[in-house]
Amino acid sequence: MNQLRRTGPTAFSSVMTAATLLVTLALSACAPSYTLVAAAPQQVASNTLHVTPGTLWNRAPKSPLDVRWQENWTANGALLDSIIFVGGVPDGQAIAKQRAKADRQVPVFRATMTAPDLVAMIESYYRITAGAAVFEAGDVTPVTFIGKPGLRFDYSYVGQDNVRRRGRSVMAISGSKLYLMSVAGAALHYYAAALADFDAMAASASVGRS
Repeated sequence: MNQLRRTGPTAFSSVMTAATLLVTLALSACAPSYTLVAAAPQQVASNTLHVTPGTLWNRAPKSPLDVRWQENWTANGALLDSIIFVGGVPDGQAIAKQRAKADRQVPVFRATMTAPDLVAMIESYYRITAGAAVFEAGDVTPVTFIGKPGLRFDYSYVGQDNVRRRGRSVMAISGSKLYLMSVAGAALHYYAAALADFDAMAASASVGRS
């Protein structure tokens, strides 16, 4: 007589574990992946900027708001820290993708922008793309970036997740195009941990092709 083979708790758990693993692998195959960035010379933002990180980073997949001149890195996950490279934005283009009829717009870049114009553009970027309801502007300092006169802008903001972050942007205009690096991170620990490598990369950054 054939006996009915029962699926007990152990067998059922094994089946569910296998099914969960298959679903996870399937989702992982569809999801954009991060790639490791070595502590060595790198060409970023479609080869428009050359930088040399001093520590390991991860190149993040593009988001729907990223422009084609942009590249994003993170060390611990984008919610904790991030570096944004934007290279060679031409006059008349914005630093974020946006609908033409959107009520709130990041101002388009103009080669004639003054330092206050550029600072206002960065503030607008974070208010719109990060949902920053609170944005506090800090020091604006003249610096040399990509071998050109530029500026460094410090700030802090609170995004939609109610986490306070600190940030720094360094930017310059060369050949009527905008070159920009920004770092942002959770105010507790992560911003400070990322800042030294960011500053070193910004100090030695050079222009590639654009």
